[in-house]
Amino acid sequence: MTELSFRWALMMVCLVILGASFIALLWASWQHHRAGSPERLNFHSSLAVEMAWTVAPCVIVLLLVWPTARMFWTP
Repeated sequence: MTELSFRWALMMVCLVILGASFIALLWASWQHHRAGSPERLNFHSSLAVEMAWTVAPCVIVLLLVWPTARMFWTP
């Protein structure tokens, strides 16, 4: 795999991640809007939610950095 094709592959992976996260955001917003419940949920003390949106981006970055580092540092 050449460097140019590798860059395009990584760009496509980033676009897929962007699209999936945008669709998930729109879906969650639409579901919350359609529920019409006046009470608001409080996520400030939820350890699971805090860990999820801290760990998920770290995992995504590591999954994108690992093949890049291997390609550039392998002879």
